[in-house]
Amino acid sequence: MSFLDERKQRILKAIVDEHIETAAPVGSELLVQHYDFGVRPATIRNEMSEMAEMGYLKQPHTSAGRVPSDRGYRFYVDRLMERPSVPRHDAIMAQKKLLNTTHILDAVLIETCRILSGLTNYTAVATQPVISEAVISYVHFSIVGDRKLLLVIGLSDGRVTHRVINTEYRPASKEVARVSRMLSTRFIGKKVGEVEHLELEKQEPTSELYSEAASMLKRLANDLSFVDINMWVEGTNYILKQPEFRDPQKVEKVLELLEERRRIYQLLTRLVLGPDVTIVIGSENPLPEMADTSFVATNYRIGDRIGGTIGVISATRMDYRRAVASVQLMAKNLGTLLTELSLT
Repeated sequence: MSFLDERKQRILKAIVDEHIETAAPVGSELLVQHYDFGVRPATIRNEMSEMAEMGYLKQPHTSAGRVPSDRGYRFYVDRLMERPSVPRHDAIMAQKKLLNTTHILDAVLIETCRILSGLTNYTAVATQPVISEAVISYVHFSIVGDRKLLLVIGLSDGRVTHRVINTEYRPASKEVARVSRMLSTRFIGKKVGEVEHLELEKQEPTSELYSEAASMLKRLANDLSFVDINMWVEGTNYILKQPEFRDPQKVEKVLELLEERRRIYQLLTRLVLGPDVTIVIGSENPLPEMADTSFVATNYRIGDRIGGTIGVISATRMDYRRAVASVQLMAKNLGTLLTELSLT
């Protein structure tokens, strides 16, 4: 990357900040009026021309001003952006809203996206926890009707699923209660992804019901491992409000991609790997439909494991500082809540 001296860095930061705020190209006269560079407009123009040749700025055809390029945004994010933070009042309100949500996984993830979208005015996305890593935290086996039994399993991330088992005989309530205890002992604490490979322990000859229930539980866990991808998206209307997407064809491509979801899900799971915030800017996106957008995302944790991914998507003219701070805040809030739910 070509070297930017201190003055060029200050000019680049000013241009990025102004362009994020106004969405308009930034000229040398404006910079001289709003910032104290200690030089004349002609000097600023020369610096801007050099930065354009270096690839940090670009010039729209209809304006004499400059706007940041993807390379300019990348330098800004990596070297010039101030430490991100969310105003204390907004942070407190965001936490309260999430805690007041119905403690069902889908509702929690939807509300998390809504809060994040409201904090940033960008489109927010969140993926559900990887179900194969979820731990079975609850097993219940009971009689629900004549020759009908109900098997219920609860997962550490708050999800609950069940299956009705039809029998050819009427098992005694004591036997059903005993089998329920045996299932709890055998399967609670096991990951969904490893249940299928657990060998059934040898039981007494009278425990045919246990074998049937345990086999059903394993099939249920296996079915869960192949559940369709779930990803929540909120605030797509903010895409429409961005001046960069006044072109109907351009905005249509982005909206279609958000509707498809699977490709966004694959993108997030492929690029967002560690505990830090990942920022992908414009042409860095592997999906051509997102060449004019950026996303800021991170993983949220449930206990000591990665749960899923949360982030925001908008035009490359994104307030990266606010986006990073808001994503970090909501990832922490979401992870804390889901961890607490998994322990109850």
